[in-house]
Amino acid sequence: MLEETASVISLDGDRATVALVRSDACGGCAAKDMCHPSSGKIMKMEVKNVAGAHPGDKVVVSLPSSELLKASATAYLMPAVAAVAGGAVGWSRYGTDGAAIAGTVCGLALATLYLFWQGRKNRDSIPYISRVL
Repeated sequence: MLEETASVISLDGDRATVALVRSDACGGCAAKDMCHPSSGKIMKMEVKNVAGAHPGDKVVVSLPSSELLKASATAYLMPAVAAVAGGAVGWSRYGTDGAAIAGTVCGLALATLYLFWQGRKNRDSIPYISRVL
């Protein structure tokens, strides 16, 4: 279980926007800029407010390790597999480098669209507030 301490900024229904200090683990992450950095080491993110926190509260934000592993595998492996598969299909179908390149681009485009669609649809696997401090 990954846990970070944060401050609740605002509420929107069962969701909360929290500000947390970027940890040292973020430094090596390829997706670190996608966490909506607002300034330097502070970042904002939307989380589920299952603990009933209010604006101004200090909270613990949690994410199960299995969710992180699943998201990482999907985000990093799927585009690579789709690119290789697309290139192989293009090459086997037409036998030219141009077709392999076009197949690779199509595979990457399809993977990107799928990941975008899944990200919009699957909002249940976001981090949540596990407790108020």
